[in-house]
Amino acid sequence: MVPTRQRAAAVTLAHSHEQLRLGLSSWPSCDVLPWSAWLARAAQPARHGALAGVRRLGAHEEWLAWRAAAGAACERTEQLNPISLAEGLRRAAARARDWGLERAMAAGDEARVLERARAFMRQYCRDQRAVSNDDWTVLLADARAGPQPLLFAGFDELGTQLAARLRSLGGEIDMPIAAAGGVGGVGGVGGTEVYSAHDRTEELRAAAHWCRQWLLRDARARLLVIVPELATCRALIEQAFDHALYGGALLAGADADTAVGAEGAPERRAALYAIEGGIALAEYPLVRTALDLLRLVHEGLDFGPLALLLRSGFWGGREPEALAARALLELAARERNVLRAGVPELVALARLLPSARGAALSETLQAQREASPPVPTPRAGEAEWARHFAGVLEHWGWPGAQSLSSSEQQQRERFEDLLGELAALGEAPAVRSGSALELLRALAAHTRFQPATDDVAVTLSADGADPLVHYDGIWVVGLNAGSWPKPMQPDPFLPIALQRAAGLKTASHEGQLELARRHLAGWQQRAARVVLSCAQVLDDVPLAPSPLLGALSVPPPSGAEPGPTPNGPRAGLALDGLVSALSAGQRLELRPQDARCPWPAERALPRGTRTVTLQAACPFRANAELRLDAASVRAPRPGLDPRERGALLHTALQTIWRELASLQGLRARSASALSALVNRAVHEALGHALRERIAPLPAHFLANERARSAALIGQLLESEKARADFTIATLEEDETHMLAGAAIQVRVDRRDALPDGRVILIDYKSGAPQTFRPVGTSSDHVQLLVYAALGGPALGGVAAAHLRADGVQWRGAAGDASIFPALPRARAVQPPWPELLAHWRAAVEAWVREFVAGHAAVQPAPRACDHCHLAALCRIDASAQAVNDISADESEAAAMAESPGEGA
Repeated sequence: MVPTRQRAAAVTLAHSHEQLRLGLSSWPSCDVLPWSAWLARAAQPARHGALAGVRRLGAHEEWLAWRAAAGAACERTEQLNPISLAEGLRRAAARARDWGLERAMAAGDEARVLERARAFMRQYCRDQRAVSNDDWTVLLADARAGPQPLLFAGFDELGTQLAARLRSLGGEIDMPIAAAGGVGGVGGVGGTEVYSAHDRTEELRAAAHWCRQWLLRDARARLLVIVPELATCRALIEQAFDHALYGGALLAGADADTAVGAEGAPERRAALYAIEGGIALAEYPLVRTALDLLRLVHEGLDFGPLALLLRSGFWGGREPEALAARALLELAARERNVLRAGVPELVALARLLPSARGAALSETLQAQREASPPVPTPRAGEAEWARHFAGVLEHWGWPGAQSLSSSEQQQRERFEDLLGELAALGEAPAVRSGSALELLRALAAHTRFQPATDDVAVTLSADGADPLVHYDGIWVVGLNAGSWPKPMQPDPFLPIALQRAAGLKTASHEGQLELARRHLAGWQQRAARVVLSCAQVLDDVPLAPSPLLGALSVPPPSGAEPGPTPNGPRAGLALDGLVSALSAGQRLELRPQDARCPWPAERALPRGTRTVTLQAACPFRANAELRLDAASVRAPRPGLDPRERGALLHTALQTIWRELASLQGLRARSASALSALVNRAVHEALGHALRERIAPLPAHFLANERARSAALIGQLLESEKARADFTIATLEEDETHMLAGAAIQVRVDRRDALPDGRVILIDYKSGAPQTFRPVGTSSDHVQLLVYAALGGPALGGVAAAHLRADGVQWRGAAGDASIFPALPRARAVQPPWPELLAHWRAAVEAWVREFVAGHAAVQPAPRACDHCHLAALCRIDASAQAVNDISADESEAAAMAESPGEGA
């Protein structure tokens, strides 16, 4: 008897390997069972005695019952999420039973919660005439010692009460004898060695390449890698072992089952490694698609899971047309700020798509919606809901038309079994709350699943207990001072003094030290060669090696040093397997000379002033976005997104100034009349900005945006009352100009005419204000520079009004400070206004000529990379760019400080 199914499978497999090694072609099967299966077998005699007329609770039913017990036990407490305590309460009840602590518990808040939860479970079992799955006091009530010997192995701890009962049945408990002291020096005990890596990533890569070199030398080797924190670094583990064991196959585009059996010689074989324990069933993409599809049909999805569902090939068609249509749906949801959607919203989105594909998609979705299986009544039981869910998934084409891999087929079968288990809960009702869909999602998140694999060469496990079977080599990861021995972990629901008196190892530092030494003894007994490794840093925090490791036998590794091999931690290769395969290819490609692609002379610049702004910020980004359409996609957000908020402000201000017409018109309005005008303009503009929304904005968001916008526009109007006299000349007028030989289309938000014939060009912004530097090479406020370059000789100033939640701020410059007193004054002396205009025009024309000529170098301006989405495409060194940005800022600040003064 062993603790888990994985250990049982390992022992059974090792037994078969041994029989084959002895030359046998047939042999009696060994009888190895995990604890839960043996307990069920041992309880068979009690079916006609203590368990007559009593059933065992199903695993899911018991889990749900403990959740209900946790809720009932915390009714009179301040616990915010009592369901989260369910598993801890179940473990505490089992410990109290195994160690005989049920009658000795002292009073205390935690102990009272545990006692109330246990009372709830006892009553539930009485009502259902059932018994808990792991209640050995009942299940073994009629058990007797049999003729076959019983061996319990691989258990870290067995409670004194439980151990006594097992011995009364003739059982023997096998545990490794803890070794005194630690590893010692270089040799330690037998073939035990110590390896020190820089960080966890390097540590996992070293372990992966150690396994690779074992298999290159002996393809029949069996290796065990123990990673105590496996759940938190599973992605790093998969990357390291995929690259090390399948590097050549990944490069060649071969199947995952093709690995490099010898250098340069691909060998077809089964998977080389497997990770014990599995993950939550709900985390597999195929199952996640099923759950999200059910949520879409019944209650709608938030945008994040909706986007993943639209990209999934596990429902509907997987042909290019179907996937392209769903991609268009996702883009439409982004463009229209759809934060949550169900099938009706997807139908409405599809109808708005401009192509015939959208019309066909909307018709298909609407037909599927109308033909979807009817929703059961609210009082329907779990069995009816399970059948309904299965029907919905089939109707919407889950799991897709493509053939499934072996792993995906197993995931599908396990999820379908879960639907059957949901139906069975209706016959044995567990106390629960919420909808059937919520229950199904909770069950899928609770169920751990690992697709079955063939015999593998490398096993990765989080269990550091006695491996039970012999391995050629064992590597143990993460043996730092804070994690090995583990810190004491007393049960929070049992008095700690009671736990220590009973002898629970996890409740004291001494007990954890004994467990660590027992684990070490187990590893050394089960393998001829053991490598114990630790990392020096974790997230830039220095780590110390475990004191049990003794003096490190190797110096800290560097990137150039070789890595571990079967003959020693540093006797061989340490390169990433994928990198090694790339290096072995020895294929060099000539990089063609850059050829610029001029912009067609007959076409206007693609995005007006945006073209110049991007070219000034980074020529590469300008060409990628405007020539290759590598624009970023928007992400929906609550309330109004920046584009909607900008449209609201522009439309409202256009309405207001069309009615006011001048500074005199503004000053002539009373405060109440001006407030009424602002509120009316904002109300109309808000309706205009939201007219293309699929789902209406909630009332509280509407009220908030209305109040916010009215307040900001009111502040803007107040700041403008201090200006010199002006009249509105144009509002939101589209214009076409020639600039450096290229046509450019611009829309000036507002043009103010002054009494002396000069004009002021004004732009409205809803984003964060940037520093406006009239002189220099700054790429901030390039739009204002373009306006200035096109303003002509009558231009008196350019300004941008930033309307933000923290107030209104102005940026820009004017030929006369009295024209626009709200503009910040420059700290450095500025050149005369005509020279400044000439300087701006020269800079703008240079940027336009660069873009027209096809200049696309990666030359970002300071801070231009902060919010750029193309870093993976241009592959700029972000760290070096950050240093350059800081240096540029510091030098510019120093230059401004050296020549203080007031400018125009």
